[in-house]
Amino acid sequence: MNNDQDLPKDMPYMSPLTTREDASKAKGYTDEFNVETPTTMVDITTKQSYTPADISFVNFYRFEGMSDPGDNNILYEVETSDGHKGILVTPYGPDCPAHVADFVAAVDQIAKQHAGSADNMVP
Repeated sequence: MNNDQDLPKDMPYMSPLTTREDASKAKGYTDEFNVETPTTMVDITTKQSYTPADISFVNFYRFEGMSDPGDNNILYEVETSDGHKGILVTPYGPDCPAHVADFVAAVDQIAKQHAGSADNMVP
């Protein structure tokens, strides 16, 4: 039986989302993006903007909060038409802002990679 008493006291708790962010960054997805309008996603650092046609989601991971439905998020691994790679974290379900949902819905290329397969596409 695993409980909080079994965890090392000097080890900080990392959520699965935080762990996935770190793993994606280790794979080279180092930029961070934010959706600002239904047609614009921006690199947080460089302020470069992208339209849905400028990007592809090469993989995504969905996270559900154990005790709070407001903790439902999706992490997208993003590749841009100009060669940048990064992550976009968005809420999903009823907590997802309309402009974010509209942007994501407009992206043509959304892939989900399963255990070694990069060919599985999500419509």
